[in-house]
Amino acid sequence: MKKAILYFNNIKLYPSQIHKLRGYVGNVFAEYDLIHNHDADTGKSIYRYPLIQFKIIDNIPCIVALTEKAVQIFTEIFMTLDQIEIEGRKIPINEKDLKIEIVDFGFSQETFMYEFITPWVGLNQKNFAIFINLKNQKEKNDLLKRILIGNILSMSKYLDLQLEQNQKINTDLQFQQTKVTLKSQQMIGFKGMFKTNFIVPDHMGLGKSVSRGFGSVKKIL
Repeated sequence: MKKAILYFNNIKLYPSQIHKLRGYVGNVFAEYDLIHNHDADTGKSIYRYPLIQFKIIDNIPCIVALTEKAVQIFTEIFMTLDQIEIEGRKIPINEKDLKIEIVDFGFSQETFMYEFITPWVGLNQKNFAIFINLKNQKEKNDLLKRILIGNILSMSKYLDLQLEQNQKINTDLQFQQTKVTLKSQQMIGFKGMFKTNFIVPDHMGLGKSVSRGFGSVKKIL
């Protein structure tokens, strides 16, 4: 799979401002629904795995694009985006660093260890109610494992990767709860590590709001 990362080396943003970077770029390049995931005619949300994700990696704001189609859009962004506007402040972009590579993605006979470098928002309204009423940590971990597998399967589906019937995804995890703010609401997120027999390229997101930088992973083993 083709992956590109566009780094804005001279810009400093807080994680809470990443959604504003996404909003600004989405408005400037409104013709590309892959950026903002809204239908241009109706304004309704398009529910799919985001192929363009806005993040902070190693304290540097960046945009990650996945698949050939999304990477092509980067050509125009890279050439024409000379400034951004955050909270009424115009910030010139003096340095841009574009990295394009082919990465492995998909089921594996090997098991890999990953770390969430930004909080994973795995719980929706329904499974949050289930989670808080579970009696012990094992039951909570079992639920989180099932949700994580669901996230991987959902991501695979939207990226047109079909697993064979005998290809079963396994996970193990070690998480700690953390507070996150999502759309001005306090929610539970998780930080920590997980193991799985699925190759997830570095900096891809799992779970909710990955387009805003949540759930970004990095392989550590």
